Amino acid sequence: MTISYTKNAGELVEGALRRVQMLGSGQSVDAHVWTVAKDHMNGLLKIIVTQGPSEWRRATQTPTMVASQAYVTCSPRPDRVHRVYYRNASGFDLELQQWNMDDYERIPVKTSTGRPTVFAVDRQRTATTIYLWPVPDATIAAGTLRVSYERVPEDIVNTSDDVDVPQEALDILMDMVGARTAQSFQLGGMPQVIAAHERGLGNLNEFLNYDRGYSVRFAITSE
Repeated sequence: MTISYTKNAGELVEGALRRVQMLGSGQSVDAHVWTVAKDHMNGLLKIIVTQGPSEWRRATQTPTMVASQAYVTCSPRPDRVHRVYYRNASGFDLELQQWNMDDYERIPVKTSTGRPTVFAVDRQRTATTIYLWPVPDATIAAGTLRVSYERVPEDIVNTSDDVDVPQEALDILMDMVGARTAQSFQLGGMPQVIAAHERGLGNLNEFLNYDRGYSVRFAITSE
């Protein structure tokens, strides 16, 4: 027995289209239908991140600090930054306090140097910049900045690409990709398409609630 169930993008699309009877036994997906289904799959992957925090997207990166530079640029672009830590030469992680960009802009002298104690996230469409204050000097910049964040799911480009969701979400994507693709070809009124759409939406809500963790922490912020 295994617990490593997975599907690549081509397998998921074929399964999705068989569910809504757009594919029969022995048939395969043609290029046009694949393109439509791929667009729906990528759109759904982006929509999922707007529904709240997801444990499976948690990751850490260490953007490079530059002496006398007030910011670092995150790569890959995070969906949402949760925490930022400065790791000193002794290996201790010192948490920075998060301010919003309005609070950061109110700092009268943004060029003061030292160990950063505050960060602010400027999240733009194609890049995420983290501003630090005080600005790291040469000694501090030699240390490590650790950013805890939620990553953006990877895009689907080829049929061989692994679908960037936990295995618990694969069945949901199959229903929703199948239903949306069928709707694009004016088959939305078919009973099997309606059933896949409704089942996918219901299971998506269950999955999102399951993946939000078991505890809630309330914090006072300046926003």
